[in-house]
Amino acid sequence: MQLKELLTSMLHQVDGGYAVMLMGYDCIAIDEVISKDLDFDVQAIVVQFGTVINEIRNATDLLGAGEMEESIITTTNARVVVRVLSDEFFAAFVIARQGNLGKARFVLRSKALQLVETVG
Repeated sequence: MQLKELLTSMLHQVDGGYAVMLMGYDCIAIDEVISKDLDFDVQAIVVQFGTVINEIRNATDLLGAGEMEESIITTTNARVVVRVLSDEFFAAFVIARQGNLGKARFVLRSKALQLVETVG
């Protein structure tokens, strides 16, 4: 399965899904699928949060708390679930505030290996 197909499949599995993105830690999207009807710039949000994710990863390492696996950022309009995939990539699932958070977390966790393998 191609990366775009995989991301599209993931997005359609979650009620309230806005976007699924595979990102490098340089905050450049490797690929993404974004639903059409949004009132905010999902790409800009994930890029900005990517910088925060880098800081969280550095802080947990510095503190000896173990490696970061997942982070959830909640705003008044959306939730962003970030899952670390490797030292090079992370995935972000953006859902509506009322979207199915548990399912988004499950889909990211269950597709993590497939995402990494698809990128190569």
